Amino acid sequence: MKLFDGRHCTTTKEMFDMLCEHLRYATNDGNIRSAITVFRQRIKNKHDFKIWNTQLINYAGYELNDSETIGDKSQIGFTKICEKLGWRGKRTEFDVLPLVLQVDGKEPDFYEIPPELLVQVDIAHPKYENFKELNLKWFAVPAVSGMCLDAGGIYFNCVAFNGWYMNTEIGRDLTEPNRYDKLKVIARALDLDTSANVTLWKDEVLLETNKAILYSFNKAGVTIVDLHTASESFVKHWENEMRLRGGTPSDWVWINPSMSAHITPIFGLEMLNYIIKPYFEYQELPRLARKSIKFKTLMKSLVPFLISFNKKKKIRPKCSILYASQTGKSENFSNQTFKLFSKVFNTKIMVLNDYNLRNLINEELVLLITSTTGNGDSPINGKNLEDFIIQFNTNNINKKNDFIVNGEYSKVRFSILGLGDTSYGDNFGAFPKLIISFFNKLGLKEIYPMVIADQMDNEEEKMLFWLKNALNESIKEFRTKLKITENEIKEIFDSKLLKGKKLKLRSFPFSDSKQMAKNIWTILSSIFEKNLRPFEIVEKEIIGHQPNNEPILRVKLRSIDCDINYSPGNHIEIFGQNSRENVDFILSRLNNSSDFDEIIRLEVLDENLSTNVSELWLSDKKYPAMSIRQALTHYFDIAKPLSQEGCRVLALQALNEKDRENLNKLATDWKAYETWKADYPNLVDLLKSFFSVNPDFNSLLAVLPHLSSRFYSISSCLSKNKREVDITFGVLKNVSKFESSHYGLCTKFMADAPIGMLIPAEIIQSNKFILPKDLSTPIIMIGTGTGIAPFRSFWQQRQIDHQKVTIGEKLGHFILFYGCRDKEKDFLYREELEFLKKTNVLTEFHVAFSRDKNFPKKYVQEKLVQHSNKIRELVINKNAHIYVCGRSHMANEVKQKLKDIFSEQMNSQKVDEFVTNLKKDNRYNEDIFNS
Repeated sequence: MKLFDGRHCTTTKEMFDMLCEHLRYATNDGNIRSAITVFRQRIKNKHDFKIWNTQLINYAGYELNDSETIGDKSQIGFTKICEKLGWRGKRTEFDVLPLVLQVDGKEPDFYEIPPELLVQVDIAHPKYENFKELNLKWFAVPAVSGMCLDAGGIYFNCVAFNGWYMNTEIGRDLTEPNRYDKLKVIARALDLDTSANVTLWKDEVLLETNKAILYSFNKAGVTIVDLHTASESFVKHWENEMRLRGGTPSDWVWINPSMSAHITPIFGLEMLNYIIKPYFEYQELPRLARKSIKFKTLMKSLVPFLISFNKKKKIRPKCSILYASQTGKSENFSNQTFKLFSKVFNTKIMVLNDYNLRNLINEELVLLITSTTGNGDSPINGKNLEDFIIQFNTNNINKKNDFIVNGEYSKVRFSILGLGDTSYGDNFGAFPKLIISFFNKLGLKEIYPMVIADQMDNEEEKMLFWLKNALNESIKEFRTKLKITENEIKEIFDSKLLKGKKLKLRSFPFSDSKQMAKNIWTILSSIFEKNLRPFEIVEKEIIGHQPNNEPILRVKLRSIDCDINYSPGNHIEIFGQNSRENVDFILSRLNNSSDFDEIIRLEVLDENLSTNVSELWLSDKKYPAMSIRQALTHYFDIAKPLSQEGCRVLALQALNEKDRENLNKLATDWKAYETWKADYPNLVDLLKSFFSVNPDFNSLLAVLPHLSSRFYSISSCLSKNKREVDITFGVLKNVSKFESSHYGLCTKFMADAPIGMLIPAEIIQSNKFILPKDLSTPIIMIGTGTGIAPFRSFWQQRQIDHQKVTIGEKLGHFILFYGCRDKEKDFLYREELEFLKKTNVLTEFHVAFSRDKNFPKKYVQEKLVQHSNKIRELVINKNAHIYVCGRSHMANEVKQKLKDIFSEQMNSQKVDEFVTNLKKDNRYNEDIFNS
């Protein structure tokens, strides 16, 4: 080790020059050499010489705001010291800190390290090309300068010494939470699954990061040692010391590397940590003198502020935020709402079950945020209110609560946000709908219309949409009571709490043969975390027509690579495609590409980790490598109305002033937007309406939602073929004021798709809408139109059971009630049904025609009434299972008609309880669709 003797130095400049000489020698163009510099020892009754830096070279750390930092978090305090001394960094992730030096108790001085003495290594990975786009780097010389050398009672507290790095030291610095905290950033760059610890993604990050460090240092010609070589070297030293001295002081925690320690030879060594001098020990770090403030002085300053703040808060209008949450999403968004409304109102937040309804009459503003369970019930922590409303609706309120329902609520304002899933049909948003009906009956005034955010359709956007507009209307309503300026209101609406994650994309040509070879179902599986497989269209048959003459089809699909497994009543999930006509039109309007079939790579801007001077772009599995044509055909939905954020983005690209104004109005005025959206304009309609808009592809893709899958009831029985499945559907066509055709995306795609085409799909199994295992259990099936689809799988299974039944074994009743419009146009599977009746597979079959001139006009509900005695007997006394499939309004009417039938033997309260129990026991099942 080279010794630099600096005991003669008397000024900080002389110290700095000596340390520069140290760094020049140690760096040695990357061939690192060990060195130590020693300044004057500690002398009694004299001030120390000090190096304030813990290492000669370190990177700065900055606090951007209360929650965001940039750079090395462990150096934030020292960076603030440097800034107080007058140093100013560029506020990037890797600003090299100055040397802060002090002599004889004088004020410390800072000196910038000359660039020629700074060797820094850019970190890249030998395999993952996008690793280098993280723009990570590290310095070459680890020179410790914050320790004190005890040389047998002579203390050298101003010392700097260096060796060279072991890879895990840098790996820790880059990934530890109190340093650079890059664990998740690197994981995203490596496209790792970070959803759970069991994926061991953290371990993968550490391994690949350390590979990158070793690769980069070696490539740059900078000395570094890997953890295994260093461990083996220490073992040789330890064995030698044990032989010569009988031992060596060793700190097991520090000597073992921070990864893979258990497979190094030092892991199992028994070590003793004792002191042999000379010895380096930690010492208290220097700090700037602070001005002390007496407690009384502090309180004299704070008390007037606190009194004023509390007075202002008390005179603010009251706002109560109530929530009920099943998964935590409602609770999290309620907390976000609380933070925002607390800026203006005297706000409190609580779970719905903890709220005393007796306080409702004294409220000024109530915001209620709740989800709904799949079967339409409240979350558990909202059950108290649900039970109370049910009692209220059935006139079963306890007398002690009479004043709640008889109170005067006209001064109470409210707004409700519901969270749900439209795939549950009429149960979608059932609980918030129940609450709003109750509030309206009590006489509360709605300040902003209820919004129910669908988790299948831009849920976060709708939640923020409600929050922004509910806040806006609340401020308007209570404006006279609010002591708040226009500038303060503007600041509130600029809050990050009101801003969703605005996506920014960039793209560039890509030629990775592995990525280009990936098929659609593989990419969609990655995007949506599914297990999609290729299904071939092997048969198509038109089996009827709808009133608008659009066809109703039976389509047979065949899995091409494996057998499938499902039960009658299960579904198949299918991803469709946007129509070629619409895709071609949109391509013709893009402004930044001519080769729409060139494969491009997309990257997403990470706004949290980007700064004004440094942007971090990362790959994202939701934006895979693809061509522009593929993106608009397979992966993004151009059939839905564009969001308000989408309108804002397109407004920026409108060349015509009027187009820009109209799009901005849609982007900022929710009433105008909702009116426009009611006609369900697709992207083609929008571009035709605003001719001066020629969107940039990256900007457009950032605001388009991903293409959603569609679910179809399976219309076949697995026992007939282990790889084939039938589905039944009608091609959906909506009436629109716009020029473009408005077809159901998936039904139109499958109707037009040629035989032999492969489509991405997945079998969705469920334990709900399936046949009971006991074949003697009576079955009652009720369906209309294409709602017959799952019942075809039922009767095919029953045909098989019918053939296998043994002598003495009895099959239960198997009854179908079916409703359609016209016998010749949409009586689906008529020949099959007639054969089933003839062969006694169907014990009863009742069909209702609602639009056929040759038959009395009847709906399927009326057929139920005609056979009410039979239904009551089978359901109440024989434990029959009921299955209903069709549109939601039909399912509701059927349920009501069945309640009427059951009420012949029980009162209305018991009927509701009876039907609820049927559902709980899986004896009343609905397969509902809304289109």
